[in-house]
Amino acid sequence: MIGRPTAIALIAAGVVLSATAMVLPWYSTAYAGGVEVVVRAWGTDVLNKPGDWPSGELSPWYGVPVVVTILLLVAGVWINRAALAGAVGQLGAVGIVSALVVSERGHALEQQGDFAVGFGLVFLVVGTLVGLVGAVAVQREAA
Repeated sequence: MIGRPTAIALIAAGVVLSATAMVLPWYSTAYAGGVEVVVRAWGTDVLNKPGDWPSGELSPWYGVPVVVTILLLVAGVWINRAALAGAVGQLGAVGIVSALVVSERGHALEQQGDFAVGFGLVFLVVGTLVGLVGAVAVQREAA
C-alpha cells in the first residue's frame, strides 16, 4: 500500500508532467508546399503559411480541460475525492484529445501529409497515469 507522502508526491509529479505538457508541442502535421502545423495546448502555429490558408484557429484550446483537472488534482491533497475527480476527469480529457489526434492524423494522411506526435502528448499521458495512481492512493488513505 502506498503511504500518504508517496501518494502526494505522485500527484505532484503528475501535475508537473501535465503542466509541462501544456508548453510542449502536442503534434505536428506537414503538408505539400512546406506548410507545417504545430499544435500545442493553447492553439496552433502555422509555419510557411501560404496566402490561401485559412486564417482562423485550426484547433481548440486543448489545455482548458486539462488545467481544470490539474486544479482538482492539487485540491485533492486537502479535499476528499477532489484528486480522484481530477484524475478521472484528466483521463477523460486525454481520451478526447487522443480521439481528436487520431482524426487529425487520418486527415493529414488523406492530404498526403506527414504526422508526428510531440513530446507534449507523451508528457500528458504519463502525467495523467502518475496523477491517477497518486489520486487513488490518497483516496484509499482517506478511507
